[in-house]
Amino acid sequence: MAMAVEIPGSEYDAVAKLAQGVLIDYGFSMFPIDVFALARRLGANLIPYSSLSEEQRKKLSEKPAAEKGFTVARVRSDGSVVYDLYYNDSMTESACRYTVAHEIKHIVSGDALKSDGELTETDEQLADHFAKCLLAPQPIIITCGLCDLREYMKYFGLSYTAATYWWQTTEKRKSKYGDYCLFDHEKEFLKRLRQCTNITRAGQKRA
Repeated sequence: MAMAVEIPGSEYDAVAKLAQGVLIDYGFSMFPIDVFALARRLGANLIPYSSLSEEQRKKLSEKPAAEKGFTVARVRSDGSVVYDLYYNDSMTESACRYTVAHEIKHIVSGDALKSDGELTETDEQLADHFAKCLLAPQPIIITCGLCDLREYMKYFGLSYTAATYWWQTTEKRKSKYGDYCLFDHEKEFLKRLRQCTNITRAGQKRA
């Protein structure tokens, strides 16, 4: 297991804002979000391991850190980029969703353009943080008063492991800033999210 690295809080904050921006920009306001649809909206080809040949899966087993999933960026002749997002669909649904969310961070931040072996432990830790922020934004947790692991798992589709970590992190934040403290950028996120939700619901009614 890789050792955790020390990352400034400002970088975690930037990743949280990035995740919130992705949700708003691509119109995903209903939870648990359809993370697979979001990946496709970002231009990713979703490739489950089960769709690969035996030979391809054997090569995958030799690829470093490919147990859960990875992304390959292909640059076309016109300069556009196509992302092949591979994920291990033998995992639970919640684990697959988390892996796809993790890979989305690599796509939107440009990490996926790095060559094999260039992704750092910092990149991976920030992608894990992004996944939690994308799947279960803290402003929603705080505003809704969610305080139970089962609520995290049900409302956001998190695994027990991810829900436990995120619950602990959020409770520490509440202890430091108060149960219902929101930062200015989070208030703006919730405002825009409500607008996005109203548009989505109106579209559903019209359909």
